[in-house]
Amino acid sequence: MEMRSPKLRKREEAATAKWSNLCLDVIQMVLEKLSATDFNRAKAVCSGWLSASRQSVRKQNQTPWLILFPYERSYGYSCRMLNPGEKGLVYRSRNLGVEFTQSRCMATCGSWLLMYLVRGGRPKLYILNPLSRDRINLPPLESSKSDIIFSAKRFCIGDQQPRRESALTDLSSEWEKSVLWVEERSKNYLVVWSHGDCLFFSKKGDNVWRMFHVRIIGLTDFVCKGLMLYMYIRLSFIEIYDFSGDSPVALTHPPYPFYRRPRFLSPFIINRIAVTTSGEALLVTIYNIHKTSRTFYVYKMNHATNKWDEMASLGDQALIVDLGITVSAKDVQGFKSNSIYFSGVGFGTDHIFIYSLATRKVEPFMASTNKFFDARWFIPNV
Repeated sequence: MEMRSPKLRKREEAATAKWSNLCLDVIQMVLEKLSATDFNRAKAVCSGWLSASRQSVRKQNQTPWLILFPYERSYGYSCRMLNPGEKGLVYRSRNLGVEFTQSRCMATCGSWLLMYLVRGGRPKLYILNPLSRDRINLPPLESSKSDIIFSAKRFCIGDQQPRRESALTDLSSEWEKSVLWVEERSKNYLVVWSHGDCLFFSKKGDNVWRMFHVRIIGLTDFVCKGLMLYMYIRLSFIEIYDFSGDSPVALTHPPYPFYRRPRFLSPFIINRIAVTTSGEALLVTIYNIHKTSRTFYVYKMNHATNKWDEMASLGDQALIVDLGITVSAKDVQGFKSNSIYFSGVGFGTDHIFIYSLATRKVEPFMASTNKFFDARWFIPNV
């Protein structure tokens, strides 16, 4: 045990006493000006600060973090979390169990992750908070009462014959898409995922998966902002649906048009959709994602001409591709404005990078990612 001199101990006690003797109003003023991360650290100063924190309004974290999923058992049953505002500092989650290391993350919302697991030939989806370890189990994918029936090798709808052979791992492939929304306090949630041309959803209280009432031909991408679902249809438009009621309601009549010749022909073109902080839809076109010459273009609807105009700049915004959102970089520590953040979803962790719209150049976000098989952006409630 380390022995400290009486003089040093008295000095430390005096310093602690000064902090704890601050009046409650002053402590609360300090706490309410701190970021969410620093707020949690300040609670550990002393019992007086801990007590004051319980009476203070904590700022909600607005900073997206990168969550890294290690190869099975390489870090036990946990994951790593990186805050861009704290360079070089990586957090480790608590033990999340064996199932976590065997699952794949499909989508995120706040602190919550939508996880996909196949065990013994039986697939399932569940929602997990890696910080609190709270879990929400979703309706089974194999159910005679549901519109959707999965077996180990085949996929069919209702009483139809199997539409096509479908390996269950296809649900986590780059060709399938899922979105998640969770309200932190009530735990109300919405999960939407696609399989081929079919779209399925489930909300809190549902015992089965429900099939979307419109069959989507050419569905390319979709994102969720609250209970609003924005869908990009390859054939030429964007549709918006409101899921706040029992059944989704279309809000776009007619849908956003989209007709634009590609800037140049390339076999590697990816289209994504994003929603700004004000709720406006953006289109993101990515060329040559597998090559060093990868390029991003962002388009915004010009309602006067009813056409999509290329955006030369995102201003003080940063766009996060896999979340399908923009954030105000001036309000988010560690984020660069007029930049696009890509976590490599569907392409591997060697594709985690930042793309500057100003310089048209790519810079890596992390020095080494070879210990991780996947990464996702999320906004934890820390």
